Amino acid sequence: MILDPDYARAFSIIRCTAHMYNYATCLHGSYTRDLDVLLVPWTDRAIKPAHELVKIIALRTDMQLHDGDPKEHAHGRKVWTLRFPGAHDPRWIDLGVMPIVQKLENKDA
Repeated sequence: MILDPDYARAFSIIRCTAHMYNYATCLHGSYTRDLDVLLVPWTDRAIKPAHELVKIIALRTDMQLHDGDPKEHAHGRKVWTLRFPGAHDPRWIDLGVMPIVQKLENKDA
């Protein structure tokens, strides 16, 4: 459950934007100090490259990308940090994106 109204607003925008670009959205973490959001490519039409989706989300949520380059994590996941506007706002969203993998061929066909 997200208690912070700014996190709730941002998550709603992230979820709707991700859906428009064929990604599923998941939440993870404590939802207090920060919000961890994971985007998973859901169809063959998922936007490529992922950083384009991250830029669109940052623009639509009016948040600032903390670092221009993502951090690399396990299983090819890339994570960008989005900060709320305001020099002294300690909250942020870690936006993780799973990579698009090659489509598997149907070996039974």
